[in-house]
Amino acid sequence: MPKIIASFQVKDWETWASAFDSHSEARENAKINTVYRGHELEDKNKVHVIMDVPTVDTLQNFMMQPENQKVIEESGHMQETMQMVICSD
Repeated sequence: MPKIIASFQVKDWETWASAFDSHSEARENAKINTVYRGHELEDKNKVHVIMDVPTVDTLQNFMMQPENQKVIEESGHMQETMQMVICSD
């Protein structure tokens, strides 16, 4: 199962973390398993997330769905800062 390591900026850690956590059921239904989510010690708004996904395209397809785009936008996730690395087991 591929792993995705995503790093990005958010406007406010607490707002983003609350939105991310409350959207967990939608990710689980899409077969996206969150292994880790957290922020850098020196910058609470620099976030890192590690996820298990069934295929490389799973996360991108999930993020393109309008209902998920709305949650992402409202969470303060700054998509233009997103960097993703795809890894294998």
